[in-house]
Amino acid sequence: MKTSKIDLNDLHDKNINYLIGAGASAGLFPTLALNMQTEGKWETIETLATEFDAIDAKYLKTLLFMYYYEECIKPVSSVDFTKLEGEKKVVIDNYKKFIKLNLEILRRKQGYDRKVNFFTTNYDSCLSYAADEIYEEKSIRFNINDGSRGFHKKIVEARNFNCMTTESGIFDRSKDVQRQINLIHLHGSAFWRKHNDSILVDYSSADKIVSESSIDSMYCEDFKEMLESGYHTVDQLCSMIIDEENEAEFQRKQDDFYREYKKLPIVNPTKWKFHETVFEEHYYQMLRHLSYELEKPNSILIAFGFSFADEHIRNLIKRSLTNPTLQVYICCYRETMIPEFQKYFSDLNNIKYVVHEEGEKLDFSYFNSHVLTLGEDDV
Repeated sequence: MKTSKIDLNDLHDKNINYLIGAGASAGLFPTLALNMQTEGKWETIETLATEFDAIDAKYLKTLLFMYYYEECIKPVSSVDFTKLEGEKKVVIDNYKKFIKLNLEILRRKQGYDRKVNFFTTNYDSCLSYAADEIYEEKSIRFNINDGSRGFHKKIVEARNFNCMTTESGIFDRSKDVQRQINLIHLHGSAFWRKHNDSILVDYSSADKIVSESSIDSMYCEDFKEMLESGYHTVDQLCSMIIDEENEAEFQRKQDDFYREYKKLPIVNPTKWKFHETVFEEHYYQMLRHLSYELEKPNSILIAFGFSFADEHIRNLIKRSLTNPTLQVYICCYRETMIPEFQKYFSDLNNIKYVVHEEGEKLDFSYFNSHVLTLGEDDV
C-alpha cells in the first residue's frame, strides 16, 4: 500500500521507532550507492562486496574497501560541523527539524513512555550534533541518550537505553518525565573506541585509524574511475587483474590496509560483521533491542534513507511483522524502489510505502516538510 503522508496525530500513543540510513545524511556524506547498474538495478558498495565475495575476488574486495574507507568513512571522521555551508548545512538543519518534530510528539505523550528510538546504521554524529544545537537554543527541554554513562570516560552499554530522566519540582511536590530520544548506532560509530572490554564514546575526536600509505595502491585510481564514471559494468570491474610483477607489492599493501582497517569500530559492508568481539557483542545486543521494541504492542517503525541491504536487520523486521499491531512505513527515495522492497515483504500487509506525492525523489527535506509534519496550530 502506498501513501504520501504519515499522520503524526496518530503517533502520540504509539511506541515510535525510526530506522535511519545513509540517505538522511546525503549531501553531507556519501551514501553507499554507486553510479553503476546491472540489468537495470543500481549497484551499491554492499552489493558489489557481496558479488566479489561470491567469486572470491579478494583483490577487488580490497580495492572496494579502500574506496569505501576513503569516500565514506574518512569524511565522517574529519568533518568540522562548525564550518558547514550551503547544501551541507541543510543536512544538519533537516536533522534539527526532524528531532523537533519528534519532541513535539513526545510532548503529547502521558506518563513514563515519553521516548522515541532512533536506530541508525550511520557512523556519523549528525544526530548528536543537531541535538547539541537544539540544546544551545534553550527552548526545549529533552534528553538524548546514546547509551553511554560516565564523565571523562563515557562507556556504552545496552541497558542504559532503558533509563529515563525524571525532573522533580520544589519539595518533590511534582514530577515530570523528561522527553527522551534514544540514539542507537546499529552499525557502530566513527566516534567509538575499544576500551578494555568496553566501548568508549568520544564525540570530540575521531582518530584517523587507517594511514594514507596503506591505501596508496597503483590500482586505486583506476578502480575509483570505473566505479564513478557511469560507463562501466560489474563484469568490466571483474576483468581487472593484478600484474604478476606487482602482485607481491599489492599483497603487502593489502595486508597493511586490513591490519589497520580491522581496528575500525564499524560493521563491514559485506556479511555485516565486526572484526572486534566487543563491538560484535554490542551489535547483537542492539539487534535484540530493535526486535524487542518492534514486538511491543502498538509499535511504529519508520524507515528513512535505508536500503534494507542488511539481511540481519531486514529479516529481523520481517519476523517482527508477525506482531499484528506493528505498522511499518518504508520511505522510498524513488517510487520505482517499491518492487524491490516488495520482494522482501511481499506477503505482509502491515507495511506502507511512503512516496513523493508528485512522483519526485523523496529526500530528507521533503520528508520533514510534507511527510512527517505537524499543523502550524499544533507546534
